[in-house]
Amino acid sequence: MSAPETGAPGAPPRRRFPEGTTAEDLKAYMGPFVERLGYKFNTDGEFVAMVLEGELEVLATTGDVYCPCRMRTGDPKEDVKIICPCIPFFRDEFAGMRKCWCGLFIRADVEDGAALMGVIAEPEGPIEVPVARVDDMRDGEARRVKVGKTALAVFRVDGEFFALSDVCRHAFAPLSEGWLDGHAVMCPWHGWRYDVRDGTTDHPDADVRTYPVTVRDGEVLVTV
Repeated sequence: MSAPETGAPGAPPRRRFPEGTTAEDLKAYMGPFVERLGYKFNTDGEFVAMVLEGELEVLATTGDVYCPCRMRTGDPKEDVKIICPCIPFFRDEFAGMRKCWCGLFIRADVEDGAALMGVIAEPEGPIEVPVARVDDMRDGEARRVKVGKTALAVFRVDGEFFALSDVCRHAFAPLSEGWLDGHAVMCPWHGWRYDVRDGTTDHPDADVRTYPVTVRDGEVLVTV
């Protein structure tokens, strides 16, 4: 059961969207964001309309667009993970299913969203997870991406993309905040250098894991 809203007894929930928000408003607001994540609205327009109407009811009741498929816990730090669109918090699970829980959003490479109705479990084995759009990363740029419980550092060097663990083996600094020198990333805390191509470093027993990267249809996908 979800926790009650805070505030004075009987007070309406604090709205995160203005009064009069419509389903079309939600589509216009969410569309550009999910596109950056490698997703799009389901191709079944009637289903999309139905889910968004449900989201508007959730908004009116709770003050925000919580996922209609999941129960709120009452813990704001946990419940932030189920505010729609919740794709960044469940990248690996949704990439495996090729849709979000309810199916409002599907992977950009899915042609028929209706074919995924009823899919509730991700397949076993390696999964290609969209982590960035090619045009959204410049040469020499790094990006931190959370895939499940794994933090990845994604780099673009000379037009190629590389992914490795975002945790320096020395003092656990985030490598995605470091500086690139050719194919070497310098840890932002103590300057340890890792080769983004294979995760190797000159320090003993301190190499970091790398992950296969594929570029397809303008999307950067990491296999986890």
